[in-house]
Amino acid sequence: MRAPNEPERKKDKEKNLSPEFSFFLIASLVLSVLFYSMSPVLAVDGEKRLSIVLIDGDEVYVRSGSYYNFSQDYRLYVKSADSDGKRVWLELRRKGISLKDDIATEGSQFVYSRDSTEILNLTVSTIYAGADGGVLVRFSPVYQYLDLKLPMPQTSNGSHPNSSYSEPSEAHGLETQTGGFNVLLFLLGLGAVLLIIGFFAGKGKKL
Repeated sequence: MRAPNEPERKKDKEKNLSPEFSFFLIASLVLSVLFYSMSPVLAVDGEKRLSIVLIDGDEVYVRSGSYYNFSQDYRLYVKSADSDGKRVWLELRRKGISLKDDIATEGSQFVYSRDSTEILNLTVSTIYAGADGGVLVRFSPVYQYLDLKLPMPQTSNGSHPNSSYSEPSEAHGLETQTGGFNVLLFLLGLGAVLLIIGFFAGKGKKL
């Protein structure tokens, strides 16, 4: 029996490597297509985990005895003020349920968080005392972040206060574009990968 010479050994080695190289090349192409199709979904999921700003640094005016409506049914009340007009009693409600109340002065922050996620962050910028004993409170800056556990706001515009003394505030809603994930493309790609693996596995056994 004649032993194969060096050129023949090299040729046989190239033949054996050719199916493996083709397999990895095709598998890499298919996986690249799958990753490209899934990347919009991954990006959207990452955005959802971030805080989506509904109100970004605006200012809000609320008179004592009145309230301001925020998105997702949050409502901030200025319950009352002391005789000097230097301190105000604030309360945050949602659908009639009290969520937080606090006594605030100029420069105070009123922050409401839910499950360690900040939802509202308001700074009492100025308290204007009126001759009638009432006050007008200016909140600035005001930040509201989307509460992912509640329904999405119906509109991207900020809610308007239910008081003639309050000034409307424009909300800068961020629209999250949901990148469509083609399930059919994913299944076809997965099937192609399995088919290629099976094909080359069978061919390897024959060799």
